[in-house]
Amino acid sequence: MKPNLYYTTFRLLISVLLLLVISTSLSATDAKANYFSDLYDGLQQFSELPDEVNQLQESYQQTVEELEKTKDELGETKDQLGQTVEDMESYRSQNAALVEQNRQLTKVVDQLKDDREARESYFHRIKVTLYTGIGLVIGYFLIIRLIRLGMRHRSRKGDRFR
Repeated sequence: MKPNLYYTTFRLLISVLLLLVISTSLSATDAKANYFSDLYDGLQQFSELPDEVNQLQESYQQTVEELEKTKDELGETKDQLGQTVEDMESYRSQNAALVEQNRQLTKVVDQLKDDREARESYFHRIKVTLYTGIGLVIGYFLIIRLIRLGMRHRSRKGDRFR
């Protein structure tokens, strides 16, 4: 406990010395006891008050005008914001309608593609059937012709041996 007591006493002594040095180093201002100059200064300040009041009134009027201007601009901005919100809602509804229309058009395009593929498949089958039929008819005539030639050729060979 004794070291703590010495420390506290030492701190107190330093504080007092520091306060004493600061108070002596600062010079006090001289007091003026001239009554007439004080009265003159007071009258001069009193006569300047209306000018200061006028300046304050002008400043107040400017501030009021700026406030009104700012209120008007804020009102216009608020109106523009309201219009923008309405436009956004309109765009959203139009976008939803266009999305639905796009979905329906995609469905129609898919149906048309399916119909086209079915028609092309049908025409392909008809072509294959026609080519097959023509090939069979040509093949029939060729085979008949070859058979006749073969039979004729055999019959000539047979006539030779007889």
